[in-house]
Amino acid sequence: MSALHILPIFLSYLMLVGWIILGFFALFELRKYKISSIAKALWTIIIVIIPLVGALAFLIVNPSDPV
Repeated sequence: MSALHILPIFLSYLMLVGWIILGFFALFELRKYKISSIAKALWTIIIVIIPLVGALAFLIVNPSDPV
């Protein structure tokens, strides 16, 4: 296989790893925030069901100040 065939596979793998790390990072950040249990549950569902969009939305919105 040439490098041109391996590059898309490598980039896909790299994006998948980044996507997983971003999702876990957003979930761990969610634990620091003082918001209601219902809001935390909704953010968790959004981050798990739509990981990339949910994690980015959570990190951009910042629901309230961390503890």
